Amino acid sequence: MEGLKFKAEKSTINMLTGALGVYMTAAMWFEFNDALGVYFGPSMGIIIGTIVFMIYQSNKNIKEFSFNGNYNTSERTQFIKNNDGTISEVDGNMEPGRNAVGWIAIMYFVVIILSEITWSDLLS
Repeated sequence: MEGLKFKAEKSTINMLTGALGVYMTAAMWFEFNDALGVYFGPSMGIIIGTIVFMIYQSNKNIKEFSFNGNYNTSERTQFIKNNDGTISEVDGNMEPGRNAVGWIAIMYFVVIILSEITWSDLLS
């Protein structure tokens, strides 16, 4: 039963982190496009912004997938070599309650609220 709880916590944290990443990307994207629109006009600003975003995302993907040859960034999993020579991914030995989902959710919510108050107008 604890294994299911760990997997649920890990999935929830991954979902929250993904949602925060989407929010921050969208907020910064709109700010970037507004700034480019002032200098180059709205149409040219969107073209330049799209090209810059594509180059950035391509370089980011290359770095993430080529680092140590895998994309496994979860600290709760580890690779174990079996007796027959195959490698399998299993849940690691991590103490229960290390990543409190409630605390992480509150911190992400605070980041979004502070972003909205100070610089981003994405949700308003």
